[in-house]
Amino acid sequence: MLNASFSNTKTLTGHLAIFFTAVSFTVGIVSFAIFYLALQWSEDRVGERRILIDRDAAVERFLSGESGVIQLDELTVAYNDMDLVPENYREFLQNKVSYLGEVGESFNPLSHMVFKGQYTDQGKTRSLVLLTLIDRVEFGVDELVYSGAIVVMFVATLMFAFGTILYRLSIRLIEPLNDITEQLNQDSIDVEQAFSIQPQSAHEFHLLTNRLNQYRSELNQTLKREQAFARYASHELRTPLTVVKGANKLLMRAESTEFQSRQVQRIEDATREMITMVDALLSIVRYERNTSDAPLREITKNEIESIVESNTTQAERKHLDIELSFAGSPTTRATEPVINMILGNLLRNAIAATEQGTITVDISKQQLVIIDDGAGLKEAPNSEGHGLGLLIVDDLCQRYQWQFDIQNHHSRGCVATIKFDPV
Repeated sequence: MLNASFSNTKTLTGHLAIFFTAVSFTVGIVSFAIFYLALQWSEDRVGERRILIDRDAAVERFLSGESGVIQLDELTVAYNDMDLVPENYREFLQNKVSYLGEVGESFNPLSHMVFKGQYTDQGKTRSLVLLTLIDRVEFGVDELVYSGAIVVMFVATLMFAFGTILYRLSIRLIEPLNDITEQLNQDSIDVEQAFSIQPQSAHEFHLLTNRLNQYRSELNQTLKREQAFARYASHELRTPLTVVKGANKLLMRAESTEFQSRQVQRIEDATREMITMVDALLSIVRYERNTSDAPLREITKNEIESIVESNTTQAERKHLDIELSFAGSPTTRATEPVINMILGNLLRNAIAATEQGTITVDISKQQLVIIDDGAGLKEAPNSEGHGLGLLIVDDLCQRYQWQFDIQNHHSRGCVATIKFDPV
C-alpha cells in the first residue's frame, strides 16, 4: 500500500502532505500524552514526598503530647486515632497496615493524598493517618488547557515546518519531473520546441533537460537529413534503374541465343527486385515519424500472387513447390513495396533453407504464415538465410506494430508468423 501510494510522482506531493500531517498529529498526540503522564507522575511523587515530610512533623507533635486531630497546615490533617478519621477514608484504610497514595472522595471532586502508618509512643504502637488536599497544589483545568495549547502550538509549528519543507521539496524535486513527463506525453510532439523547466529546480533536472534538448535537436537534424534523402534519393535512384529496365526491354525484343536470353531475364529480375527494395526503403524513411500518415488499404490476392510468382524462378531451380492459400485480405498502412520486401525476404529465406519439399504460404485477415521443409533454425545448413533479411522484416514489423515470430515447426522445418495489428 505504501509503495503504491508513493510510486506516482503526480500524486506524490499530496501523499507527502497527508503523510507529514499524520506524522505531525501523531507526534502532537504522543507528546501531549507523554507530557500529561509525566505531569501526573511528577505531581504524585511530589505529593508523596510532601506527605512524608508532614508525617515526620506529625509524629514529633504527637510525641510531644498532642493527640487526636492535628491541623498541620491548610492542606494536611494528621490523626492518631482511626475513629477520628472521616468515615470514607476509615473504611478504605481499616484493612490496610500501611498505605501511601492518592484517594478521591465520592462526595467531593477534590482528592487527597493519604498516608497510613504507625509510630511508637512510650513502647505502645499507635496508628498514624495523614490526609493532604493535594488537588489544591496540582494542575487544575486551566493549567491543563494552557499546557494543551502549548502542545497544539507545537503541532502547528511542526505542520508549518513540514509544509514548508514539502513545498520546497516539491518545487525542486517533484514538480520538475512532472513537468518533463507532461511534455514527453503530449499528443503532438513538436521537435522544434525545447523542453522547459522551472529555474528553482534541482541542478540534476537542469542537466537532464539540457540533455533532452540536445537529443531532440540531434533527432530533428537526423529526421531532416532522412527527409532530404527521401526527396533526393527518390530521383537519383529511380532514374538509373528506369534506364536499366528500359534498355533491358529493348534487349528482350532483339534476337538472342538461349544463354543471352537467360542473362537478360536475370537482369530483369534483379532490376525489378532493386526497384522494389528502393521503394520499400524510401517508404520506411517517408513514414518513419508516424506510420499513421500512410493511407489504409487492403492486401489483395493478386498482390500476393505477384510476389510469390517473382520468387518462383528461385524455387524452380531447387525443384521446390510453393503452395499459396489466401483466406482473406488484411487491412494495413504498409505500401505494396513494403509487403513485397517482407514477403519476398521470408520466401527467399525459406527457399534458401530448404533443399527439397514444399513451401506453404498461408495468409488471412489476421496473419501471414510461411512454412518450409528445411532443417530448422538450429540445424539449418545455410545460416545466412536467416540473417539480414529477417532483420529488415523484424524492423518493418515493429514499425507497423505487427508481431513477428520465427521458430521450428513441430513436423516440418521453420514457421514464420506475422500477426497484423488490427486497424
